[in-house]
Amino acid sequence: MKKAILLLSFLFATSIVAQAQWTTSGTVTSTSNSVGIGVANTTAQLSLGPSAINKKLFIYDTGTEASGLGQGNSEFRIFGVSSGINHISFGKYLLTADSFTEQMRIDNVGNVGIGTTAPQTKLDVAGGITASSESHYYLGSYVDPVVGIGFAVKIGANGIAVNGNSVFNDGLSIGTQIMPSGYKLAVNGSAIATSVTVKLYSQWPDYVFKPNYQLPSLAEVKSYIDRNQHLPEIPSAEQVEKNGLNLGEMNKLLVKKVEELTLYLIEKDQNETKQTKTIEALELGLKRQQQQVDELKAQIKSLKH
Repeated sequence: MKKAILLLSFLFATSIVAQAQWTTSGTVTSTSNSVGIGVANTTAQLSLGPSAINKKLFIYDTGTEASGLGQGNSEFRIFGVSSGINHISFGKYLLTADSFTEQMRIDNVGNVGIGTTAPQTKLDVAGGITASSESHYYLGSYVDPVVGIGFAVKIGANGIAVNGNSVFNDGLSIGTQIMPSGYKLAVNGSAIATSVTVKLYSQWPDYVFKPNYQLPSLAEVKSYIDRNQHLPEIPSAEQVEKNGLNLGEMNKLLVKKVEELTLYLIEKDQNETKQTKTIEALELGLKRQQQQVDELKAQIKSLKH
């Protein structure tokens, strides 16, 4: 009977001690409120070592529900924010300072905020967004980089798609799903700009004013126009309708024609100046001849009397 009583007393005492703490080979520690693995002293309901300040998993409750995963002094935590209902907060917890910095939040209506605790839209970013040359950033649905179905913004090797249209081959198409071969920008519609600069790869036609330039005669130009119904070097209406108009090349050709026209006008002015001088000389000769005729008439009249 005494042995039975002693055995029951031992078991009772053991159960009391077990409720307080349980240690196995110094690697697992259990108390009534926390469990530690690889640590001698637990700092949360579940702590993992090798030390209390270098944890791999940290789940605790200090008035704000939280769970997280981290390493070293900085801890990553997911919070149920006490100031709101059903909010989730992401951030960084510095154990040595016992401070938490919230960096991202998902609120109770599904809005995501980065750098803000009060997101107003589905994605609210307080700050800039940077992507590397190989990164891709999408908004909305993006099905195929060639077909371009849906609205998408894609940053990376394939460029940018706008208003549901595609971007590929380092080109940009606006208002159209067709990207003409050999072009970087395709716009189906009107465009307005306060300034446009076109850099030409060909020679600007100042050579027209050089002394060795062979200016076509007006007779040659007229003959060409009679045969083709457009100026030499200028594309025809059929060519423009089929291929469009190269603004840089066309401006170069227009300047060339203006310069040629200037030379024609200079030549015409020189000819007119010569003609004017010739006419003035003829008029002066006629005037002198008239004076001589008048003098002869006067002499003849005086002889008769």
